[in-house]
Amino acid sequence: MEILSTSNDLQKLNSVLDSFIVQKTIPSLRSILEEPITHHLRNTQEIPLINLDLIISNLEEMNIMSAVYIKCVGDIHMGVLLYLPEEESKTLAAKLLGKPISSELAGIATSSISEIGNILTASLINAISIDMGYKICSSVPGYAVEFFRTLLEAVVSDFGNEFDTLVVSNVELHGVNSGIGIHILLIQDPSEVKKLVI
Repeated sequence: MEILSTSNDLQKLNSVLDSFIVQKTIPSLRSILEEPITHHLRNTQEIPLINLDLIISNLEEMNIMSAVYIKCVGDIHMGVLLYLPEEESKTLAAKLLGKPISSELAGIATSSISEIGNILTASLINAISIDMGYKICSSVPGYAVEFFRTLLEAVVSDFGNEFDTLVVSNVELHGVNSGIGIHILLIQDPSEVKKLVI
């Protein structure tokens, strides 16, 4: 296994992504949820595929998550996995729809979660496009309710086998009033890092 990204590159990537999140993603979510948003971008890491446990906390391991996956292609290739615990996704859907969600998420409730993923991904890739001039398209959001490890393994398999590591940025967004917490993993092949830290 060869680590391709220097720690300096990963620090720069962290700063670049954080600036785009602050410029576009947080204002988008603040507008949707109609409340202040705090965020935390954990250190971006290059992680061996054989050691995905580095990004799976004990809490995430045991929880069933509602998740949205969007693949971004073009000048930049990136996977965006938005996830939150299933029970918390009901709180988010209820806030978005303006009515309580009493049973399993279905229909318009799952569509509302998918649309949040779509909007937040679009805000990020639009910021990258505007700032760096890259052309990036995003896929239709895929929605699933599954254990986090299963979700992560499916996303990793989407990247093929060209590299035995992936670069992962972990973003936490938090609604100050509602307490809603949304996690986003930004996943890239190591070869993509240089495109964002030029």
